[in-house]
Amino acid sequence: MAGRVLIVVHGYPPTARAGAEIHAWRSARGLTEQGLEVRVLAFERHTAGPLSGQDVDEDGVVVRRLSGDCEWGQRDRFRASYDSDGMAAAMRELMADWRPHLVYLFSGYLMSSSIVRTASSAGVPVVINLTDYWWFCHQINLRRPDGARCDGPSLAGCARCHAEGRRRWKLPGAKMPGLAKRFWELAPRLRFLQRALGVDAVRLRAETLARALGEVSAFIAPSKFLADFYQGHGVEPSRIHLIRQGLQVGAPPARVPSDELRIMYFGQLKAHKGVMTLLDAWSLLTGPKPRTLALWGSSAGEEGFGASVSQAAARLSGVVWRGAFAPQEVWQVLASADVVVVPSLWVENSPNVILEAQAMRVPVVGSNIGGIAELVRHDQNGLLFETGSARDLARQLQRLLDDPDLVARLSRDAPPVQTVAAEESAVLEVFRRFLPERR
Repeated sequence: MAGRVLIVVHGYPPTARAGAEIHAWRSARGLTEQGLEVRVLAFERHTAGPLSGQDVDEDGVVVRRLSGDCEWGQRDRFRASYDSDGMAAAMRELMADWRPHLVYLFSGYLMSSSIVRTASSAGVPVVINLTDYWWFCHQINLRRPDGARCDGPSLAGCARCHAEGRRRWKLPGAKMPGLAKRFWELAPRLRFLQRALGVDAVRLRAETLARALGEVSAFIAPSKFLADFYQGHGVEPSRIHLIRQGLQVGAPPARVPSDELRIMYFGQLKAHKGVMTLLDAWSLLTGPKPRTLALWGSSAGEEGFGASVSQAAARLSGVVWRGAFAPQEVWQVLASADVVVVPSLWVENSPNVILEAQAMRVPVVGSNIGGIAELVRHDQNGLLFETGSARDLARQLQRLLDDPDLVARLSRDAPPVQTVAAEESAVLEVFRRFLPERR
């Protein structure tokens, strides 16, 4: 199999180091090793003015890093957030320079549906790696502006969410929640107010993105939960391929022994990740057993929240915020962990952190929600707690403190994880229909 694959993603290492960005970086390397020609189109940073790109050769892969304002020149900023003229122009320019046989889009967030539209109009098939809920949720993570979890898109719910991003709508919702709920249930029927309330705007978003999803050749979902979500919202099951992301573990480093119970969080330090739930739970733990909590990650983009985490951690004994680490350092970091906590408030689909912990036989204590509960089997290879409940999380952590054998028992039942090679082989099977045969 031969061919040219263009990977499109909303960020790329080393600048961006969240799960989707690292996955895209790893895919670029893996597909190159399989003999495919690979280029990357990635967003780099927000600056004033139209988008402009700079090509950088990174380990044999040419990465075009875009900087600028994705919504530049469009009067309707909300529409530009999901259908960007600037992104369409950047995509056309790259495709004129280097015509790919296939576009491999991660998520869709920030890069917008114009990537699909532009590729499709040029006759280039698109495969989307689903990493979140962006195609059905402009908040990306099914969480409302007040932090409450959303069960899924609806015209009234999405209009309210869109409106309450602005102060004039957010305050009435907070002061009179019952009345606000009833008002927004009626909103789609109030035709004379639909434009003012944003109902027309969210309807247009849903219609535009539904058309774009109809032009996608195939989807890759890393979890059954996410595959079921997209199927439940109109994507044909025949186009969705369930492929769990793989890991490149190699020879794992030796575990570092300790008399303490070393609990660890690593990932983005952002509100929807549930870090404050973890800190609140930590304050409830009792008993003489020595224990430490290490927070690894960056609060970039939510620096105000990061300051709150720093202040809360400073008031607690045994808590240290260690900052971020490079992707390849994850195994050394995990070698000094006894337990990893994944306290997310949003509906995660297939968190890398869980797979990485399980590869090192480190038990995970996670929120009982979405893809977390799909990977963590309570009392078998880890523990689950009620999402957002510091008290229930503290109860599970207290069990680990009080029962010296529990960590070892959970470790023994850690499931095998898929390798990067196995994932790449499965992805290539999906790609095979769209790429030319090697001559």
